[in-house]
Amino acid sequence: MITLKNSLFILALALYSGACFSQDDLLDLVTENKDEPVQKVYATFKTMRIGNAQTIETVKKKHLDFRTSHRFGNIYNADLPNPINTTGQTFLGFEGANDIRFSFDYGVTDDITIGIGRSRMNHIVDGSLKWKILKQTANFSMPISLAFFSSTGYTHDLPSTIYSGIVKDFETNELHRLNYFNQLIIASKINNWLSLEILPSYMHRNFIKEKLNTNNGSYDVNGFISIGFGGRIKLTKRLSFIGDYFYNVTPFYQNNIKAFNPLALGFEIETGGHVFSLFFTNAGGLIENNFIPYTTDSWAKGQVKFGFCISRTFAL
Repeated sequence: MITLKNSLFILALALYSGACFSQDDLLDLVTENKDEPVQKVYATFKTMRIGNAQTIETVKKKHLDFRTSHRFGNIYNADLPNPINTTGQTFLGFEGANDIRFSFDYGVTDDITIGIGRSRMNHIVDGSLKWKILKQTANFSMPISLAFFSSTGYTHDLPSTIYSGIVKDFETNELHRLNYFNQLIIASKINNWLSLEILPSYMHRNFIKEKLNTNNGSYDVNGFISIGFGGRIKLTKRLSFIGDYFYNVTPFYQNNIKAFNPLALGFEIETGGHVFSLFFTNAGGLIENNFIPYTTDSWAKGQVKFGFCISRTFAL
């Protein structure tokens, strides 16, 4: 009997000691988790652009990203006398080119990227800066990532092209060649399959030709606000649906039959170390300085273009 009591006492003591040690271990784990830094969210988007729109992503520090971008002609154009015949003759617009662009983007830090590029449309040479200011956290204590993007463009068109179609009763001014674009990128990775962003933007052109929206009597203006929206929906492990849209706030773009808001829709395909974005858009330009103020084609008329981008990143 004494032996049984002693055994029960020893067993109870062992269980109590184990419980105490386990409690200490759990407390240690809680303390350690508190000391760990909050995990940041990465890869909200897979590339630096959705379709037309910038994403929150930047180039990695001390890396150089070289890109060749191409925007083809309209697949179809309902305004033409024989649109189906033209579609066949131009091979769905592949024989034409609305814009071609070469660009270099360099990661000064993981959060700051500077770039330079040249676009065929309006013959613009541009310099850009993207600065990621805030990063989303995995526990949503910071629910968004925030970046600032800015671009300055310079057109090297001939003066006869810049001032064509107007009565030039003023002196040529070199500042007329400049345009500016500034944008906030507010993005959030909602979950593993959905990423969204909103892009409040401001566009300013030093020189514009007088244009009138006959539907509401509004004239084009040098500077105006535009609000962009973009998203990425992951369909499978390697396939995503992508899209972006910009709404120009100024009255000139409201119910205008000659100026439209740019819309891009398409798919993103991941193949190992590369991501291919295949999308269609009514915008002819490849950079904000071109496609936001100068989109003159409409989805409703089939005036949609296909484009592609080839990129190569170098570690320097």
